[in-house]
Amino acid sequence: MPNNEGSLKTNRRDFLKLCASVPILLSLRDVASEPLLGPKLFSATIGEQKLREYKRGRRVPSICVYCAGGCGVVLTSVGGKIIEAEGDPLHPINRGSTCSKLAAYLQLVNSDRRLTRPLKRTNPLKGVDQDPGWVPITWEEALEKIAEKIVEAAATQKYVHEEAIGDKTVQNYYHVGKDSPIMWHGSSYWSNEECYLAKKMMSILGSLNVEHQARKCHASTVVALANTFGFGAMTNHIIDAKNSKSFLIMSNPAESHTMEFKWVMEAKDNGAVIINLDPRFNRTSSKADIYARYRSGAEAALFMGLNYILLYEMPQYIDTKFLETRTNAPYDYDGNLLSDWMTNPNSIFNIFKNHVKKYTPEEVERIAGIKAEKLREVAKAFFSNKPGNIYYAMGSTQHTNAVQAIRAQAILQLLLGNIGVPGGGINALRGISNVQGSTDMNLLSHLIMGYRSPPRSLADVRRYQKWKNSDPANRPGGVAEGVKYQPANKTEERFDDRHFPTWKQLEYNWGIKIGTYPGIDPDNEPVICDLPIGTGNPTQQLFRAILDGKIKVAIIVGENNAVSNPNAILIKEALSKPGVFVVVNEIFETETAHFADILLPGTTRAERNGSVTNTGRWVQWHYKAAEPPGECRDELWFVTQLFKIIRAKGLKIPSELSPYEVKGNPDLTWPTPYKGEIGETPEAVYKEFGHPTLWSHALYRSSWDGNLHPELGGVLAKRRNPEPVSEQDKRYGYFKNWGWSWMLNQRVLYNVNEDPPGVKTFFVWWAHNEKIWLGLDRAAIWSLPLRDASKPEWNPLRWGLPLHNEPLESPDEELAKEYPTMWDKRFEVNVGSPKDYPYVMTTFRLAEHMQAGAMTRNLPWLVEAQPEMFVEISPKLAEEIGVKIGDYVKVKTARNPEGIRIKVNITERISPLRVNGREIHVVGMPWHWGFKGLSTGPSANDITIDAVDVSANIPEYKTCLCNVVKD
Repeated sequence: MPNNEGSLKTNRRDFLKLCASVPILLSLRDVASEPLLGPKLFSATIGEQKLREYKRGRRVPSICVYCAGGCGVVLTSVGGKIIEAEGDPLHPINRGSTCSKLAAYLQLVNSDRRLTRPLKRTNPLKGVDQDPGWVPITWEEALEKIAEKIVEAAATQKYVHEEAIGDKTVQNYYHVGKDSPIMWHGSSYWSNEECYLAKKMMSILGSLNVEHQARKCHASTVVALANTFGFGAMTNHIIDAKNSKSFLIMSNPAESHTMEFKWVMEAKDNGAVIINLDPRFNRTSSKADIYARYRSGAEAALFMGLNYILLYEMPQYIDTKFLETRTNAPYDYDGNLLSDWMTNPNSIFNIFKNHVKKYTPEEVERIAGIKAEKLREVAKAFFSNKPGNIYYAMGSTQHTNAVQAIRAQAILQLLLGNIGVPGGGINALRGISNVQGSTDMNLLSHLIMGYRSPPRSLADVRRYQKWKNSDPANRPGGVAEGVKYQPANKTEERFDDRHFPTWKQLEYNWGIKIGTYPGIDPDNEPVICDLPIGTGNPTQQLFRAILDGKIKVAIIVGENNAVSNPNAILIKEALSKPGVFVVVNEIFETETAHFADILLPGTTRAERNGSVTNTGRWVQWHYKAAEPPGECRDELWFVTQLFKIIRAKGLKIPSELSPYEVKGNPDLTWPTPYKGEIGETPEAVYKEFGHPTLWSHALYRSSWDGNLHPELGGVLAKRRNPEPVSEQDKRYGYFKNWGWSWMLNQRVLYNVNEDPPGVKTFFVWWAHNEKIWLGLDRAAIWSLPLRDASKPEWNPLRWGLPLHNEPLESPDEELAKEYPTMWDKRFEVNVGSPKDYPYVMTTFRLAEHMQAGAMTRNLPWLVEAQPEMFVEISPKLAEEIGVKIGDYVKVKTARNPEGIRIKVNITERISPLRVNGREIHVVGMPWHWGFKGLSTGPSANDITIDAVDVSANIPEYKTCLCNVVKD
């Protein structure tokens, strides 16, 4: 099928096939159009009229806005209004199917509950029970007020810093990114182009206080996988599940990633074995060949136990050739290749083998509550059916030792040789439609474009200037020809090679300056740096910075922190603090929007153009189907206009504030240096980060090619051709002509056999040590960046190898002493004890609701399907506390000793576990509810714990202690 820009042209046969079920669907939609008010009578005349409208409508392809599966959607509009949203029958991932959420998408787009004009708060008091006193204002008034507050706050940030160099003092001009009084939070629901511009704007404003949903869902994935393989993303892709012979699923994709799970079931139909490990029996469990419960928070112990079984009890399944040729297993700590590595005690292979020695199945049973023989059964089934595929999501990522648990999973896959092959991989299932893309655009406090680091210190900037001087084209006057850049050591050289080309491109693309002046003597001259230096505050610290009075302007877009953050009572307290000016961009008045000073009406994906990146790294284009309602304006326009007004009000960057003739000019490159025909469009921004010869975004380079597809404006994400490019493509379902995938359109990362050539190597960019470079095509079982020799022996960072550590709130005091928590008390957290809070609490998602709930709790169909908040407990616990189904209970934690009042559901989906010889009860609840919307209810995150993984700063949502009492 040819690529057609923004249109869906079908022949008569395709149209009839597509529309075969339309009359039925339309009739059902009429019947269910007002489910809370009762059914309507359906008439054939109405159905025929709607079918005629459907046939004459304008139909465009889009991408689903809910989970990160990247499913295709066909939107039909008539007279500027969207009248139908259905699965795209041509799309390779969902093949025309939809989940329950997408089936209700029309109710989101056309909801009369949507915000349609900017609003200003008139009530200075903020709180859950306070009426904001909204009054409508114009966009001009809103943006002027926001810009005024930003410029006012930015003026308080220090930009001149004195530095003693020898016997003189120089004045350097730069911002410390963490010190900015301006923060940005969100959004994984925006397109790549919008996220890129948001990061660009905040960087130019001098702020690294930029975060979004990714910190709370997969920050631990990035740290664990990047420091094992090179990239912190899903190694394979959604369709590739069909090539798997076994699945070890640590999540519930049947509910949270419904269309993706169809590919798992297709593999099952072809003989694949499904294993599901989860504290709670769920819909995925019901389809599994093997299911086992375990205690939430013991994931690292589980996988260390599986590594033990492989190394000591079932070594016949170890892929020794893979280990020898593609990992650091055959080396010692000094980087020496050992010919006898399988037996040499100094090889990393044997160091790790000795490291797992204590994690016998019996010890894992003591820790996790899973029977030893059941663990052996799981191991045999997974090891003997290759290629094996590990699926995981929040159940593995949201713990204080999550990085270590995921590292243990990754090492298991290396030992089995399940990496870099179709059907294998370690596949992190992302939960929001563009959370992979927003992460790639680096809406995070420690990164700049392409997962590069901003300058960490003045020394980095001075070294960068020397690096620029080595190129005659960048050499300032007075620098002698032939001056060579000389890094002090190999580590510096590798850092510089990775980061400096991106900094150079950002100077051009962003109209900024990074370096020294005049550049002749970088070691002794003033530093002038328009990129903020250092790192910013991660999410949990960021809201504490509001409470500490350090943040004056909080911009929150497409994220509902008042429901989605753990210990959400603290978040609501921060948003209520006098002195912080809160700006929210949303489509509904969410719980977070309730605290805004200015509330801006956002658009849905159906109302704008742009690209999004799914969980499998597929970059796809979505097309605008209709104009947004009322005065809603698209997000690219919002960021662009805000930046222009901020600049017009006089905000300057450090190079402009310096007395030197080395001025940046970001106005010339806003929103992008690519003007002319494409102008201020998503395509222009896409070209900026996707151009093949540029380095402003290394991952996405070559995703724009004006010569290859001029009919698509060079945007390879717009490709919609399902035809395979080769027999290999056809066999494995790569779909290389559909969209684009980073890096270089590779569909299975680290796959040396994939055609055409892609990035086939593991790319661990750091050194094995100062002398030995094992960074290319050597995955890291032993990981140097995750090693800190100063740590105690029970801490996995001491070894650069994973260990089990108990959650901060462990239900067993003996285990807590034996396997101490990794939590380092970087901020104050209220911690409970097993004596006061005897039960283990975890949270989960429902198929009918989306994350913090605004996009589903406002839709009648989905509210009818799942109308209210509940807590699940086992029949045995119900008997102990004296409750029956439908009774109300109070669930209490140390964050909220008064507790939240919830209706109880008594079910065998939840069962007690035997941990360290004692019975431990488990309590589970969904977390989608809050106090705004069509359906309201208590929020689980009002009681969850907000301690974080020390390596990734992701909160420990999935495990805390609670008490449950009858109300």
